[in-house]
Amino acid sequence: MRILMAVLGWMAAAQTATAAEQVHRYLVGLDPALRTMTVRACFAGQPPDVLMVESYDAPGAFVEGSMVPAGMRKPIAPNGTEMRLKGVPENGCIEYTVNLDRAKGGHDHSGNSTKRVGRDLFTEVGLWFWRPAKVAPGEDIHISFDLPEGISVSAPWQPIEPRDGRPTYRVGRGAYDRPAAVAFGRFREVPLDVPGAQLRMAVLDGTPAANEAGMRAWIEDAARSVAAIYGRFPVTSPQILVMPGARAAEPTPWAYVLRGGQAAAHFFVNQRRPLAEYVEDWTAPHELSHMFLPYVNSTDAWLSEGMATYYQNVVRARSGAISAAEAWQRMHSGFRRGIDKSLKDQSLALATERMFREGGYMRVYWHGTAILLAADVELRRRSGGAQSLDWLLERFGRCCLDPDVEWTARKVFEKFDEITGTDVFVTLYEREVTSPKFMDLAPLYRDLGLVALGGKVELRDDAPSAAIRDAIMARGPYTTPSSLLAGKH
Repeated sequence: MRILMAVLGWMAAAQTATAAEQVHRYLVGLDPALRTMTVRACFAGQPPDVLMVESYDAPGAFVEGSMVPAGMRKPIAPNGTEMRLKGVPENGCIEYTVNLDRAKGGHDHSGNSTKRVGRDLFTEVGLWFWRPAKVAPGEDIHISFDLPEGISVSAPWQPIEPRDGRPTYRVGRGAYDRPAAVAFGRFREVPLDVPGAQLRMAVLDGTPAANEAGMRAWIEDAARSVAAIYGRFPVTSPQILVMPGARAAEPTPWAYVLRGGQAAAHFFVNQRRPLAEYVEDWTAPHELSHMFLPYVNSTDAWLSEGMATYYQNVVRARSGAISAAEAWQRMHSGFRRGIDKSLKDQSLALATERMFREGGYMRVYWHGTAILLAADVELRRRSGGAQSLDWLLERFGRCCLDPDVEWTARKVFEKFDEITGTDVFVTLYEREVTSPKFMDLAPLYRDLGLVALGGKVELRDDAPSAAIRDAIMARGPYTTPSSLLAGKH
């Protein structure tokens, strides 16, 4: 009844919407056991011909659906990952029910399937969010949640003013098939204020329970380290999920960033590990550094992964979590792994395309890192230190982080050259992306004074660009608290 009354109000609002502000409104209801979901979708103006869903598992989870025009109900059902809306009138609504226990995870692209995390629920959006394939300029989607008492929601989209007291989000116009996830449960979504942003962080249930204060301190430290690169965190309100229960010796064996909304970072943690291990680990700085870039097509993952891998070392050196010498050692060790794991005569572009099938992660991650290191050094050299990759990303962040827009690496590099007034990035792109070999690092090492002695690297201060080398890893304005490094929180 509560959902019905809300929908009637939404229908009235939709009828008065102008063509310039067509907002399709979804209301999602959930049963107290977090097993069944009921969704009402009311369309402003002419409904789309078809709704789409991201996961091939969604048809199996679909229970029943119907149109709701003028009080009459007509059944609707999906055909594969499409649901046709023939007969739904202007400003009409549909309703459908999803059984969340039917999630198989066989076709989930969100990084993890719908699952129970203790008493809480982590659910891939592609299992239940049937939505227009494209949202035209002048249109938008808003989604609200009607939750059982005591249940909270964590969603990846932009929070907006609550509708009738219900958590409400702007979905935006990004592609329907970008993975995203929503969590429901008895957790608290805690705001973490860092320069330029407020991270929306939730720690889900676990046995034993995770140290929530410690998890917040760990993520906040990583976020402040990233924000110190150019004075603000790149994404204003990202979703951060920490999910206990990972079975591994390390603290965070698995994490990733999704782009089905704003950028969202999910961390699967072994909550039994001490806090100091989390702070010493590179995972959180790596994932949060992904947010320096917008959504880059997965065929160009060498750029997004290279950027995150480069800065996972830089931000920790600048915050004092590791020394500059250790940061260069970690970079050198990574380059060696990238070279060792490169397949003969396979270009970086081809290695990226085949990364998931052939496991060429080290080549992709570390060749991308090498490209960005070379670019950073060249920018600093040409400009006498006035420009750097940090400087560039700050300006790129002002113009080009719209979460609805998809980029290619080529387009990103062209924009980088436009901002810097150079040809640094496109030149590197054309030389390295089609190259059958890992970048020749010998000239760069000589210039920076990096002396490779097998698996070790030493720093020489008489090299031409030793000052540039030292500037890259120089201590920044933010320092990781010594108490956090000691695991005291």
